[in-house]
Amino acid sequence: MIKTFNACTEEIDDIGDAIKEITGQIEKMQLAENSVGILSCHYEFIENGTVAKLCDSVPFDIIGMTTIASASGGAFGMYQMHLTVLTSSEVSFSTAATEALTEENFHDAISDAYKSAAGGSDDTSLIISFFPYTRHLSSADTLRTFDNVCGGIPIWGSVASDVTVTFQNCNTILNGRAGNDFVVMLLFHGPANPEFLITSIPSHNISPRKALITESDGCILKKANDMTLADYFNSIQFHFQNAASIPLILEYEGSSVALAIYSMNKDGSAVCGGETPVGAFFSLGEIDEEGIIETAEATIDKVLESGRTSLLMLPCVTRYIVLHPNSEAEIKKVIEKVGGKIPYWLAYSGGEICPVRGGDGKLHNRLHNYTFSACVL
Repeated sequence: MIKTFNACTEEIDDIGDAIKEITGQIEKMQLAENSVGILSCHYEFIENGTVAKLCDSVPFDIIGMTTIASASGGAFGMYQMHLTVLTSSEVSFSTAATEALTEENFHDAISDAYKSAAGGSDDTSLIISFFPYTRHLSSADTLRTFDNVCGGIPIWGSVASDVTVTFQNCNTILNGRAGNDFVVMLLFHGPANPEFLITSIPSHNISPRKALITESDGCILKKANDMTLADYFNSIQFHFQNAASIPLILEYEGSSVALAIYSMNKDGSAVCGGETPVGAFFSLGEIDEEGIIETAEATIDKVLESGRTSLLMLPCVTRYIVLHPNSEAEIKKVIEKVGGKIPYWLAYSGGEICPVRGGDGKLHNRLHNYTFSACVL
């Protein structure tokens, strides 16, 4: 069994007070022999040295990421730091970070970090990982490489997010190190028995019209129904204007994935938030306030039915943005529904990494957008 304890602070101006508040909460935790921390915070907690000081002050490893907002134990907000501590006698934990990733070294860097964390063992049952947001390397390529390196072990996690429109402060964290160019990973050794829950767009917000992807290159969707994507959109009288509000719902290998369209290219293709394999079908969706709250509630209902003891959540940052000026409506709904029934941690994600079960009955690691992703332990 894995138990979860939470600590948080909104003291962003005084490092000493922030550390005293967090460590005071940790001292009250009944920790087993194996423990690890998962951290989410506003970038300022890194910039002012609080994160590094915290990591030096606790007797366990901490991995984490920056986020636009996070929550745990009834507290929530943008200018807060949340630490969830996982502890167990049956499951042990190991962590690692890659070197700075480039287009040339990312495969070897991920492989080396994974081998370091695994330590030659073959009992890894779950990986939690946080990716940096980088313009020179797609998260889909990073995940595909990681999946190959680890042999398909379930990977759950996130691309880092932040509060800026330029995404310049999307950092990952491992112990005292923080930056915007490396992957961090947490390996669970032993019977973690994770369950993954994911919801994206309500069915009533998805068009029944489907198109077949007939040409693509990774995350670049080139042709649908043998037309450029732009020509396909014109054929159905769809006018691409606001990328943030137009989910593509892809169906392939027996499961569905919601992806964002980041941009349209001059040749009529589109850059998407994840892989767009040839042979997949897609429909257009719509993200709105009602659908966001509906899918969050549906996920929490399933969590509470599971009878598990630990809950980790990563909803898409787009959901937080679309809800403006009521950006915290989803967090408030989650806190209301969970109540004190199960310890939880929530952080908004720049891209949700969550396994889905395919038509073959196996879990497949996928990158999602717009989704509410949960891992229960």
